[in-house]
Amino acid sequence: MPRPPVWMRRPRLLEVSTPIVIGATIAAGLATVPFDDHGAGGLAALLISTAGVVLGHRWPRLGVGLLALGPLAAHAAGAEPLVMWQVAVFGTFLFTLRGVSGLLSGPVVGAANLLAVGLAAGTFGSTEPLAWIAGGTALAAAATGSAIRGQREYWGALQERTHEAVAGRDAAVQRSVAEERLRIARDLHDTLGHEIAVVSMHLGAAEVQLPASAAPAREHLAAARGSVKSLLAETQEILHVLHAGTDGATPSPVASHRDIPDLVEKVRAAGLEVEAVLGDLSRELSPQTSAAAYRITQEALTNAQRHGGGRVRLTVDVSGPAVTVESVNDVGPQADVDRAGQGLIGMRERASAAGGRLDVAVQSGHFRVRAELPVVDGALR
Repeated sequence: MPRPPVWMRRPRLLEVSTPIVIGATIAAGLATVPFDDHGAGGLAALLISTAGVVLGHRWPRLGVGLLALGPLAAHAAGAEPLVMWQVAVFGTFLFTLRGVSGLLSGPVVGAANLLAVGLAAGTFGSTEPLAWIAGGTALAAAATGSAIRGQREYWGALQERTHEAVAGRDAAVQRSVAEERLRIARDLHDTLGHEIAVVSMHLGAAEVQLPASAAPAREHLAAARGSVKSLLAETQEILHVLHAGTDGATPSPVASHRDIPDLVEKVRAAGLEVEAVLGDLSRELSPQTSAAAYRITQEALTNAQRHGGGRVRLTVDVSGPAVTVESVNDVGPQADVDRAGQGLIGMRERASAAGGRLDVAVQSGHFRVRAELPVVDGALR
């Protein structure tokens, strides 16, 4: 999440402290009001400026008008407008900080300050620049308040967009994880349906081979076959639910490690240079491990094609105590293996579902993915 500058991290501090400064200025002005004919006029002008600050919280434009009127009223009453134009400057800053247009408040208050102080001093010349200072500070206060408000809104919008972007990315990753888990479930249930059908066939063959005197055993086998048929029907219902939403497409065959050579050829035909060491893939593996080996190889080559550069070295070994799939390709120096990438999450889900593990690392500019899967059902030690 982007962080604003230090002076922008407490945006309400200025809105709280500025009224305190204005109050101190008004208090100082009350202490200096003379008790003569001009005192009543100066007090009235000061009250007008005070009313502008107070009422401006509810009616900003009225507040700006009263702030501009304060110095003019002081001059009309024959009083010194010094305190009034100072209050007008701080009030203008406060109002623009709260949202009043600086193009409105700055020129109005600035012109009133310039006119009141210039008339009180009897000159608008350069030898007595107080009138121009009074008008210029009002413009500067309006510009400063508007700039701070704009920066505050900018950082607020930036943080909100960043939050939305992070939330959108996380939602996309979670959606990808859910889709990959559904894909894994489809593969597993396809395999399960096939295995249940095979069990039913074996039970039927055993029932046929029983002698005529084995009636109790035949009854048990018949009951077992009935249960298997019910289980197979329920599995088909599950498969129907899992394959729903595929736009009527025919479910693809269960992935197998024996299809990896065809996968490599397809990737090569797409333009990726693959140096493959596949070994003998004729070994019989559990359906879950076989599908995981194929899918991890597929995702590793896809990631290399999208994000890598140069040649990919692929090794698939099914002859050892564990099935190993390793992919190495060149990457840039800024590669982040800890990033929650959708492809890496999918491969980790595959490896974990098969009882194996997946390691990812960047070494000397090479991106390395290595998966180890159990040869038979069960987790690796």
